[in-house]
Amino acid sequence: MRKNKAMRAAGGMLIATLLSTSIVSGTYAKYVTEDSGSDTARVAKFGVVVTADGDLFSDTYKTTANTPGVSADNKADAASLSVVSAAYASGNGVDGTDHVVAPGTKNTDGLTFTVTGTPEVAVKLAFDVKDDAGAAFDQTAKDIYLKAKTGLPDMTTGNSTDTFDNAADYYPVQYTLTSTGTAGISKTGTLKEVTDYLNGLTTLTYPANTDLSAAIGTLKLTWEWEYGAAATDTGHDKQDTLLGDLAAGTTLTPAATLTAGTDYNLNTGVKITLSVTQVD
Repeated sequence: MRKNKAMRAAGGMLIATLLSTSIVSGTYAKYVTEDSGSDTARVAKFGVVVTADGDLFSDTYKTTANTPGVSADNKADAASLSVVSAAYASGNGVDGTDHVVAPGTKNTDGLTFTVTGTPEVAVKLAFDVKDDAGAAFDQTAKDIYLKAKTGLPDMTTGNSTDTFDNAADYYPVQYTLTSTGTAGISKTGTLKEVTDYLNGLTTLTYPANTDLSAAIGTLKLTWEWEYGAAATDTGHDKQDTLLGDLAAGTTLTPAATLTAGTDYNLNTGVKITLSVTQVD
């Protein structure tokens, strides 16, 4: 009997211990910490547009203001043309590739570059200016000139003994670069001087969210071969006439030996590339 009581007592204590353990274990705690992160993104806007338009030269020029003339098959205003290339004339006005320049001609519309967009990245502008064949610009090949020289034949008099001295290098076609933006891009001079200026613009960098149409806007390259304002203004008649006769292959009187590419050049042309690139 005593043994059973002892066993009952031990069983009761075990049950009590289990109950107690269950109750106590329910009150235990543990260290817990956590965090989470999330984010989204989109592609930053670029949206820069560079548009090149226009032509520098023409195969015809009108009498009025010496602006470029018709360049298609249109003879309606032929009477207003003061300068007409031989290819244009022989092709009935459809050639369009034999561009010429002459005293009094100019192009005030010119070649234009327009930059627009407000990119969300910093950008830089770069100009790559070469000759019309894509080679490095060479003034001796692509700027029209007559070098300084004494005793040049004076082709304006018809006298086989008359000469004149060209005191300084003569570059008849002068170019003007302008811009509408706040960057202040501007230059006037020979084609070589303008190309050197453009190639030297290596610091045109703009921070993100710059309105490029305001900063750069439209760049325009124009040119003019100045003509005497009055009949009494002979200007550079002797130089101009000699260049024109050299182009025509006219026999020089008095006889003179002039070397193309050294003493004179009769051709001009340029290729301008404007790029807008994200800054690294």
